[in-house]
Amino acid sequence: MPWVSKSAKRSPWLSGIRALPAGLSHRPLFFITLALSFFGLLMIYSSSAILGMQKYGDAFYFVKRQGAFLAIGWGLYFVVAQLSLIRISRYRLFFLLPSLALLLMVLFPGLGVSAGGARRWINIGFTKFQPSELVRFFLVMYLAGTLAFRKERLASFNRGFLPLLIVTSVLMFLLIAQPDFGGAMSILIISLAMWFIGGVPLSYLGGLCILSVPAVIFILFQAQYRAQRVMTFLHPWKEPQGAGFQIIQSFLAFYEGGWTGVGLGNSTQKLFYLPEAHTDFIFSVIGEELGVLGLIAVVALFVGLLVCGAKIARSQASSVGYFLATGLTVFFCLPALFNMMVTLGMLPTKGLPLPFFSYGGSSMVVSMIALGALQALYRRRDEEDYL
Repeated sequence: MPWVSKSAKRSPWLSGIRALPAGLSHRPLFFITLALSFFGLLMIYSSSAILGMQKYGDAFYFVKRQGAFLAIGWGLYFVVAQLSLIRISRYRLFFLLPSLALLLMVLFPGLGVSAGGARRWINIGFTKFQPSELVRFFLVMYLAGTLAFRKERLASFNRGFLPLLIVTSVLMFLLIAQPDFGGAMSILIISLAMWFIGGVPLSYLGGLCILSVPAVIFILFQAQYRAQRVMTFLHPWKEPQGAGFQIIQSFLAFYEGGWTGVGLGNSTQKLFYLPEAHTDFIFSVIGEELGVLGLIAVVALFVGLLVCGAKIARSQASSVGYFLATGLTVFFCLPALFNMMVTLGMLPTKGLPLPFFSYGGSSMVVSMIALGALQALYRRRDEEDYL
């Protein structure tokens, strides 16, 4: 197996890594996490201060709330970094069942919270929680254990691949019912990536992709607002004051920023021109205020995360660890890539946040948990499968 590490041949000094605090075991990953956390917090303040003052009379309203979620996330990061995820993967059904329960809870009146025509949040008293973020993490945990457990059966469609396909399809259906088409597509692509590295025959994956095309087109054009997003993506300048307004303002932000930007805090597009400036379109604000150099810095951090995740995956002695590390790497990089492409007009708007940068407690906390999981995998990289 290509992912099996040669821990027996490691130099003795490497064993001293275990003496480090769990969250610091992989130092490059720790410092990238640190940079993403505080760079993101800085940009949330810069993009939301005026909105916070206008709506709540407090320029620090959004950054204080995000800072609180970041503190919770860091606490959970260090807790998760202590765990043996290889052992925990034996209980993979305990990740699947809560996922189904959370997505069903969203649909119940009184539990689910509606906003902007969608019901994607659960009211937990002091704040709202978006289950789809945690469900994506649970799906990675479930698929990693299941792929390792079923690796001898994956060549069989009925006994190997079909159960995995049913699980992913049910989760996607529950997300589309909210409706959350972007979240459903995220679930599908994470599943496809993990099925591919897990050894599912390419004929199954290719056939699924071909069959999925008409289904995706039907879902896109079945709802008027989704069809409008596609048409706006193709021709944004047809309605510059209507459906195309948001993406055009994003283009203007990148144009105004140039190479070095207009300066931190000096964005004009965030002055109620660019909707969702502190959430889905914060990448545009970064481009305006910090220019191309700022955008390169953000991309470099996610590329660094990708490299760290790939190296941690390659270091694993277990197949579960390999699948987990790879799935978690896709978990971060996929929404980041999609968000950047949306703001650059390369994809229709989908409502996916930019991890660590977009305002939102659910995304922040779950992202920190997932990074803690990567640290845990590196710390215990010589563990064998417990299946």
